[in-house]
Amino acid sequence: MNQSIGIVLVSHSAELASGLRDLLAQIGSDRVPVAVAGGTEDGGLGTSYDRIVAAIAEADRGAGVIVLPDLGSSVLTTLAVLEDHPRTDVLLVDAPFVEGAVAAAVTAAAGADLSAVAEAARQARGIMKVESFEPAAAPAAAADAAAEPEHPQGASAAVTLPATLHARPAGRLAQEAAKFASTIRIEYGGKSVNPTGVLAVMSLGATIGGTVTVHAEGQDADSAVKTLAAILAEVE
Repeated sequence: MNQSIGIVLVSHSAELASGLRDLLAQIGSDRVPVAVAGGTEDGGLGTSYDRIVAAIAEADRGAGVIVLPDLGSSVLTTLAVLEDHPRTDVLLVDAPFVEGAVAAAVTAAAGADLSAVAEAARQARGIMKVESFEPAAAPAAAADAAAEPEHPQGASAAVTLPATLHARPAGRLAQEAAKFASTIRIEYGGKSVNPTGVLAVMSLGATIGGTVTVHAEGQDADSAVKTLAAILAEVE
């Protein structure tokens, strides 16, 4: 795909929408067109029909646009715009405003199509910010304990983080991981995630001095591991 999916951020607050747009640029998704429709024409809090129409036109590069509203009237006003200007390539997406925008922007930057970008934003709803602690599971039966665990064939590398794994390198990891055909997992602190999801990577909570292990299985496993390990080694 030559053109990226566009993203429109609809918020009651111009500052909130603009700040989120700045965040998306900082995590390495600055090539994704992001337009904002925040506040009213007179600078107050609220949503503007005309600003949403203009933002959709600004974000449109021919590949489609997703619209992410924050709450309340931003949803209703966006629905009114899409009813008056129906297009199959402009989607109103029900997703967390910040997390959905981050997931959508990184997915769009990797060259995904409209449906994939929209789905990435929706899936952000299921990413936990804080782990809940549950009682440890009962010990496995002796036969299960004796069985050797399955380890996929492929490549792996362990990297000691020189800094905390924050949004920008997580975005780079997600973009690069999406380019490989191999199945990739990143492990930290007993958790394992698919690195093609930026929010999943961030949910690891990997901090400076911690060890992150990259596993890959498939035809380009070696290249995948080397590429992602290099990104982790350069976190700053």
